[in-house]
Amino acid sequence: METSQTAPAAEGRAYDLVLEFLKGEIAAGALKLGDKLPSERAMMARLGLGRNSVREALRQLENTGFVRSVHGQGSFLVNEAGRGFSAVFSMLLLLHQTDWSEFWQLRRSLETAALTAAAAAPDPDALGRMEQAVETMERAATMEELEQAEEAFHQALLTGSGNRLFRLIQEAMADLSRAYRHQTLTGLDETVRAPLCATHRRILQALRTGDHALGLAALEEHFRLIR
Repeated sequence: METSQTAPAAEGRAYDLVLEFLKGEIAAGALKLGDKLPSERAMMARLGLGRNSVREALRQLENTGFVRSVHGQGSFLVNEAGRGFSAVFSMLLLLHQTDWSEFWQLRRSLETAALTAAAAAPDPDALGRMEQAVETMERAATMEELEQAEEAFHQALLTGSGNRLFRLIQEAMADLSRAYRHQTLTGLDETVRAPLCATHRRILQALRTGDHALGLAALEEHFRLIR
């Protein structure tokens, strides 16, 4: 019984030690994105930990998306945090600690803020990708094409905001967004599909003309249709 109680505590301590060590290396400029982490042996000696403890800590960091282990090469510092957050969102949904209504509210708030930021400083590349997505939506022959184009439009909107955290949250919600999009778009008939495409066209027009009010109204109509 004692072993089962102390083992998680030891693993937690190892994780904290390794995390703080890596944060210190990053703050000191000794480690940056893409760099190879110090070897397990070096961290064992520096932190006074056993090999299994260091490996478990690195495994946990890999699950959060900040470490990637490559067989035969070592571990590297990366930014794949969206993957870790995605698992959190999915578990919360499965555990009934959130629901689709709250997900819809989060997405609506996020994209409203993204549109405001994008309107203040339009990104030509993002606008080009949004234009391409709208055109694909308008001529989509299958539901799969429509879903993929709609996803591309909203990805470009988030990217066009210039806010990296907006984009990170979008990546974290990507799987849930696809599931929600599939549920909503599959049930649409032509009387709703055409207005939905039109809202995307107006959002794009608003960003190009600097008409913030038009963009917000179109985005609000979009979320009303998909709910």
